[in-house]
Amino acid sequence: MYINAFVMNLVMTPGGFQSLGGSGSSDAGFALIAVGFLLLQVGLMWLAVQFSQQSLAHKFYASNQHFFGWKSALSALLLTVAVHLSYAYDLHTKHQLSTVAQMVPFYQIVSARGVFKALGIQGTRSSSLKARGKLHYPLHTIQSAKPSKPYNIVWLVSESWRADALNAHIMPNAWSFAQQSTRFTKNYSTGNGTRAGVFGMLMGLPSSYWFQFLQEQRGATILDVMRSQGYQMQFYTSGLFSYPEFDKTIFAQMPAEEMHALQGNNRLGWQNDQQNVSDLLSFIDQRDTSKPFFTFMFFESPHARYYFPPESAIAKPYRDDLNYARLSKQALRADIVPIKNRYINAVHHLDSQFGRVFGYLKQHQLLDNTIVILVGDHGEEFMEHGFWGHNSTFVDEQIRTPLVIYMPNKPAAVVEKMTSHADIVPTLMPMLGVTNAKSDYSIGINLLSNQVRDHVYIADWDKLAYVDNKVKIVHPVNNSSMFKLAVSTASDKNVSYAMASQILQKKQKATMQIMQDLTHFSKPVSLNKGVN
Repeated sequence: MYINAFVMNLVMTPGGFQSLGGSGSSDAGFALIAVGFLLLQVGLMWLAVQFSQQSLAHKFYASNQHFFGWKSALSALLLTVAVHLSYAYDLHTKHQLSTVAQMVPFYQIVSARGVFKALGIQGTRSSSLKARGKLHYPLHTIQSAKPSKPYNIVWLVSESWRADALNAHIMPNAWSFAQQSTRFTKNYSTGNGTRAGVFGMLMGLPSSYWFQFLQEQRGATILDVMRSQGYQMQFYTSGLFSYPEFDKTIFAQMPAEEMHALQGNNRLGWQNDQQNVSDLLSFIDQRDTSKPFFTFMFFESPHARYYFPPESAIAKPYRDDLNYARLSKQALRADIVPIKNRYINAVHHLDSQFGRVFGYLKQHQLLDNTIVILVGDHGEEFMEHGFWGHNSTFVDEQIRTPLVIYMPNKPAAVVEKMTSHADIVPTLMPMLGVTNAKSDYSIGINLLSNQVRDHVYIADWDKLAYVDNKVKIVHPVNNSSMFKLAVSTASDKNVSYAMASQILQKKQKATMQIMQDLTHFSKPVSLNKGVN
């Protein structure tokens, strides 16, 4: 159960392990487990050799050692090189192999970037990448006319910010700012993890499209629009842009000098958050005031192990450390209150950094022409349904997040209708002068329109949840998924097999809609003639 596509991606992608937020004791614990398994394998191998000294297999090997020596090693090497050369050739010609490869269970993309870097050959980012493949995105060329008075945009995203954490006690700064803004109280992330949540909010798409965008290294259309309109842009994260692979998807066409990542500097998440806020405010301070600006920041403080300085500790008692290698469900249930208190303290520190941004914008009279977005990438569960953290199930605690949008000259409001991360981009695009129908680049709705959602999509690595006001239906979405279809109520209560069957019968139309939405930006592929 642990050797799957997600875990392989975690291991093989730079920044994967750092994203877990484990402590030194956790690392030591997992290292001891790995050493234990290694010793066990060595012991088993020794026993096998002892029992096979006179076996037929041993005699066969002894008489054919020359075959099992350098010739087999050379053959394996040549075969590996041949396969990679064929794949590299295909990437520059027909794209047949890369298309078929997506159908292989546990398929993982590999590249030679590390080898070339070691040889002193640096790859370059292209702002005019003409990728070919299964995507037809956007459906039509984006048409826009730069507004006479364009808005600045400040987009602040927090790791693991669950919906009920936005309140006056834990987050006084954000709560006060929300009273001047539009606060959406029933907002759903597009995923139960960072990859899916951030992808959906900046793309305006179901995050099941992630793999197609990653394969073709296609970036966010909204960033292309702002670039064409002369926006000054800077992007900050207290994590890494390489894990998840946002540098190959959302920000694929953004220059490296505009992307600032701090993880891996041996500082805690809250310290990196403070530094990034300082850098973000410095960028705004030093900008060209004759041009609009867009800045995006991803905060890391509320990621487990929930980082915060001592002065942010408003909830006590709290655990001093979390050793992932020794955690069990029994231990979590016994300790969940002090663990959640760590989270509350981390979110309280997050609020102090939000407050720095609000204070700067107000002090410099920028709120008259700046849109401010506050949103979480996904939620965080504390054993309400038997799990801790996120990326495991689609219960509300893992998929509901705050969404606050401040728009100049717009009265404050509280919106209780269902919304999605995928609605942010189609709300902003018309304000950037985009005249295309939103269906050209998104499956979301404009939050300023009268349109009302009746369902949302939430995804993880290999599943997609359809959620409406009554039910949740979780579907496997690729052939590597080991998950079977599941049904529950919208409030996460289990249903009987008979009731689940009735629900599925009633939701056949919704299932057809899912299929249409997940292929809306795909185009047919011919394996005989390449990609059309």
